Amino acid sequence: MRRSALVLLFPALTGCDGVPSDPGLFADMRVAPGAYVEGPMPEENGGPGVVAVDLGTNGVRVGQIDKPLRGSLEPKATSVALGLAGDTGYWIVPAGLPDVQSPAFPTFDVSLSFSPDMRAGAYELLVRAVDTDDHVGVASRHPLEATAIPAPAENLVVSLRWDREADLDLHVVDPRGVEIYKRNINSYELPPPGQPVDPTAWQSGAILDFDSNAGCVIDGRRMENVVWKDEPPPGHYIVRVDTFSLCGEGYANWSVDVLRSGVSLARSSGQSGPTDEAMPHDRGAGVLAVEFDVP
Repeated sequence: MRRSALVLLFPALTGCDGVPSDPGLFADMRVAPGAYVEGPMPEENGGPGVVAVDLGTNGVRVGQIDKPLRGSLEPKATSVALGLAGDTGYWIVPAGLPDVQSPAFPTFDVSLSFSPDMRAGAYELLVRAVDTDDHVGVASRHPLEATAIPAPAENLVVSLRWDREADLDLHVVDPRGVEIYKRNINSYELPPPGQPVDPTAWQSGAILDFDSNAGCVIDGRRMENVVWKDEPPPGHYIVRVDTFSLCGEGYANWSVDVLRSGVSLARSSGQSGPTDEAMPHDRGAGVLAVEFDVP
């Protein structure tokens, strides 16, 4: 009997360091637990149906994690396929045990996460039941509306976002070599001894607005910004991402955006894993995310 990718992907969920072998890094939606399959979701070919889907609300946030999704499937279903219409791929999740109140219907109970890079707007969630012979059922379709948390609209903004409750830190090195990060949150440097100090001068430097999930005290923000309200110094800038702690997560996907007066100068994305967590965490720490120049 022919076996399709729906079943064959289950043994390859993770690599040797615990990071998924294909974590769907470029997908707008991620599903845990689940196996990522690149490409469009298969169409209906006589498989079982979806009995019920519980999303709670249809609203999601760009970069949101752990949105619960539960449901039940027709009796012959052994797994469920989940994905956003038009996304880079979809996810396969084995069906769970039936609920005691409905003992004939297999269930699923997952968490949805949404990429920091997805666009705000309308989406459609597709849910299809699959049986042991890879017969796929009719899609249960559910509208989603994604809203974004805007970055500060200042002169220059460097933003770091990530998708799991880990403690990642943004490091920005300005053209003078000053590194802005959680232990040096302002790039302003005091004048030499004996010279007057302007009590408002600190506002002219770059400022780190927040140390999100610091020490694994989870705040749910998963976003840090280094902001210049005034004109930034001209020259070359370096941006790094430090994985201070994964806080028990296996990995975290991140993205960095650089905006000048609201216009994108640079963007990059990557993934933090256990190897990154084991590196030193101080000035100079982190992996290179992006470099850019301000004239």
